[in-house]
Amino acid sequence: MEIYDSEEQQEEAIKRFLKENGTALVIGALLGLGSIYGYNQYQQSQIDSMASHSAAFSQLVKADDIVVSGEKYVASHGDSQYSQLTQLLMVKALVEKKEFDKAVIILKHVIGSDVEDAVKSIAKTRLARIELSLEQFDSALSTLNTLNDDAFAVQKNELSGDVYIAQGMLDKARTSYETAVSAAGEQVGNDLQMKLNDLAPAS
Repeated sequence: MEIYDSEEQQEEAIKRFLKENGTALVIGALLGLGSIYGYNQYQQSQIDSMASHSAAFSQLVKADDIVVSGEKYVASHGDSQYSQLTQLLMVKALVEKKEFDKAVIILKHVIGSDVEDAVKSIAKTRLARIELSLEQFDSALSTLNTLNDDAFAVQKNELSGDVYIAQGMLDKARTSYETAVSAAGEQVGNDLQMKLNDLAPAS
């Protein structure tokens, strides 16, 4: 089972978002804090730190072994937003190597950390995919039940349907797929629509 096909666009979107907006967002927050902590000194030190994180992350993405390089990056950059995204990239590499236990540990760390909700939602989605692939169906459903981000309604319900299919619960699977299709609206994917069509009641 291919775990990450539907996650590629999200991953690329995050990397693109950080490249285009990450520094600006952080600088904007720092400007607001400047009057409290001493504008010039605090602002400059934080901007320098952000630039350092960004440059190091850019090099990391190009690394041959993302797991080894990622471990070093996380160790030296703490719980920065780039550190959390690095861990998501590490998870993808670990899954490709079928090192699922390590991937699960990292994802649970990201989920439990102080990170942007969108990143946390991606981590939950990926954890559920791994749990499904390992036939840990109850765990997968439990993980998905904690995913309350409306932006991930399609992924949540489609994955829930996949879990129910694996369990042979066709009625629940159909309901989940219908909810996913409704959430997708005009953007419904062919694969999702086919899953629902395959479960259509006989006329």
